[in-house]
Amino acid sequence: MSAITRGLLLLCAAVAASAFELRDGDVVFHLFTRANPQVSQPLLPSVASIMTSSFSVTRRTIVTIHSDGEGVSGNFNAFVVQAHLSAEDVNVIAVDWSPGSTMYTHGLGNAPQAGRIIAQFINILINTFGYTATQIRIVGVGLGGHVAGIAARNVNGEIPHIVALDPSLHGWTHHPEILNEDDATVVEVLHTTAGLKGYDYPLGDVDFYSNGGQAQSGCGTDVSCSHIYSYVFYAESITAEVVGGRKFVGTACQNSEEAMNLQCTGPRDSIFGGSATKTE
Repeated sequence: MSAITRGLLLLCAAVAASAFELRDGDVVFHLFTRANPQVSQPLLPSVASIMTSSFSVTRRTIVTIHSDGEGVSGNFNAFVVQAHLSAEDVNVIAVDWSPGSTMYTHGLGNAPQAGRIIAQFINILINTFGYTATQIRIVGVGLGGHVAGIAARNVNGEIPHIVALDPSLHGWTHHPEILNEDDATVVEVLHTTAGLKGYDYPLGDVDFYSNGGQAQSGCGTDVSCSHIYSYVFYAESITAEVVGGRKFVGTACQNSEEAMNLQCTGPRDSIFGGSATKTE
């Protein structure tokens, strides 16, 4: 796995976004804890809804954001929610914005709205319940990677850590709200279908290119398979801590071309994923 920092611009074909107003109930927040690891408590972005839940201000919080064509019960959350709960006692808030992202074009158009609604929920935690932004990590896959950045930059406080898993390419090259390294203290990005389904040039403080970032072992030309590996790798990076497994260590690169051609020769000093909050 290779890692590089900073990035360049990417030119790609435009994709027409199709947005519509997200109504009350179109974005639902599902709370999972070790007390309810399988069946969530659905929450709305309101004080009353949060107050009657088992959300704990003494626990760290992981916010997960799916991509198009999925929901709270999709494969992404099946891997990521359980991985985090196995590693530590946290609140996991799995965002379900599936009514606005059934199709990619809808999700592309509705991503800014979804991000702001997520920020509204987080701001209620901060402003009403005395929670702190420093206890939050946001993890998004595909379109959810960009939604994570939009949410974080609208929070009252700085989110310390975003993890964007194979963030989407199409429609984002010139998008004014594309994920960027200023969205959190550390923005960590994993590329597994770079230039195909996922964005290929760097977007964060540290960008990892697994197996060159385009095609993953065993997937052949199946792009969806390689995309799925983004959250499989992330979940494994967390569960490995529980079972004493191997870490995903990246080799530093001079640029994205080196990373994608597997020609990196720098220090092996960057570890992808894991449960600890990165500070640099």
